Amino acid sequence: MRGLTLRSKVSLWYTLAMVLITCSSVIILVALGTTLIQARQRTDLINFVNDMAANAKEDENGTITFNTSYITSGNSIMLVLYDKNHLLIRGFNPPGMPSNINIPPNSVTIAQNTKTKERWYVYEIETEIEKSKYYLRGVTGVPMLINDAYVYPIISSALIILPLIILIAVLGGSAITGNAFSYFAKLSNLANNIQDSSDLSQRIGINSNDEFGMLATSFNSLFERLQKAFEREKQFTDDASHELRTPITVILSECEYASDLDDIEEMRESMQVVHKQAKKMSTLINQLLTLSRTGDLTKVLHMEEFDYGELMTMVMEELEIQAVQRDIQLIKNIDKNIYVTGDQSMLTRMLVNLVTNAIKYGRDGGWVKVSITRRDNCVVGMVSDNGIGIKKENLTKIFDRFYREDPARNDTGGSMGLGLSMVKWITEVHKGKITVESTPGEGTVFRFELPIITEKGE
Repeated sequence: MRGLTLRSKVSLWYTLAMVLITCSSVIILVALGTTLIQARQRTDLINFVNDMAANAKEDENGTITFNTSYITSGNSIMLVLYDKNHLLIRGFNPPGMPSNINIPPNSVTIAQNTKTKERWYVYEIETEIEKSKYYLRGVTGVPMLINDAYVYPIISSALIILPLIILIAVLGGSAITGNAFSYFAKLSNLANNIQDSSDLSQRIGINSNDEFGMLATSFNSLFERLQKAFEREKQFTDDASHELRTPITVILSECEYASDLDDIEEMRESMQVVHKQAKKMSTLINQLLTLSRTGDLTKVLHMEEFDYGELMTMVMEELEIQAVQRDIQLIKNIDKNIYVTGDQSMLTRMLVNLVTNAIKYGRDGGWVKVSITRRDNCVVGMVSDNGIGIKKENLTKIFDRFYREDPARNDTGGSMGLGLSMVKWITEVHKGKITVESTPGEGTVFRFELPIITEKGE
C-alpha cells in the first residue's frame, strides 16, 4: 500500500467497499429470504394438516377420506395417517427420511438424513375421526431460497446486476477521483513552477463551484497577497537602500574632503554637512526600525489613558516656530476633556507628522487648521491647509513607504517619504481609519477617526 498513489488507494478502497457492501447485501437478502420462506412453509404445513384433520371422514367401508388427496398437496406436503397405536394406515414418508424420530405433538420438528443432509419439516397432531383416535402427520421439505420458484429468478438476476452496478460505481468513482486528484496535480505543478521560476504571478486555472474551485480561489488569493507582499518588500528594500546610499555617499565624500583641509572653518562646515547627513540617516533608521516591528504590536504599543485634546495643543505649540518661519497661521478647534486610551508617543508622532506635513506643503502666508472633536465613541480629527495640494492620481500612493510626489524637491527638505506611511500604520493599530481629500493649488484635508474614546475616571 505504501507504494501506491493516493488516487490508487482511494480507488482500491472504494472498490473493496462496494464489493463488501454488495456481498453483504446478497448474504443478508438470501438469509432473510430463506427465513421468511421457511416460516411461510411451516405455517402452510400446520394449516394444511389442521384443515385435513378437521375435514376427515370415515366412509361405509371404514376408509378415511379427506376433502383432497392425502398423498400430496399443492405445497408439496405429504400426509401420513396412523392409528391409535401409531401404526401406519395410509400414505408414506418421503424416501430417506428417518423413521425413528421423536415428534412432539402439535409442533413442527425437523428431520434430517445424516448422509444426504436432506431435511424435512414434520408436523403431527392427534385427531378423532368418527369417535376413533388417529394420528395425522404432515411432511414437507425444508425450503432454501435458491430453490424457491419465485425468488430464484430474483436472486439470479441480482447476481448478474449487482456486479454490473459495482463495475459502474467503480468506473464512475474512479472518474470522479481522477478529476479531483487532477486538481491536486495542478496545485503541485503550480507550486513547483513557482519554486523554479520564483514567479508569484502564476495562478491556478480551476473554474468550478465545488470545493476544489473554492480551494483554488483561496490559493489564488494567497498567491496574490504573497506577490504583493514580496513586491512591497522588494520596493521597500530598494527604496531603503537608495535612501541610505545618498547620506552615506555624502558622508564618505565629506570625510575624504575634510581630511585634506587645513582651514578650520572649512573643516567645520564639512563636519556640519556630515552631521546633517548622519542625523538624517539616524532618523531614517529609527523610522525603518519602527516600521519593521509593526508585526508585533506588543513590543511597540504602550497603552495608557490621556487627554487627546491636550496632546494636540502641545503638538501645535511645539510646531509654532515652523509655522511662523513660513508666516503660516495655525488655527485650532479642540474640544476639552477627550480622554483616550492609546500609545501616547505613537499618537504624538502621528499628529506631529500630519501637522508638519501641512506646514511643509502649505502656502506661505496661508493657514493650517486643526480640529479635534468627539462623535459618539470616536475621536474625530482633521488637519487641513490651503497649500499646493496633491494630484488626484497620487492620492492612493501618499501612504506608501518612501513615496514622494516631488522627489527632487523633497530631498532638499529632508523628507524620506515615511511620515504618512507611519501615520496610517499608527491609526490602523489603534483600530482607526484615515482618509485624504485634496485639490491641486487649493489645499489638502486629512481626516481620521480613532474609536478609543473613554470617560475620565471610568
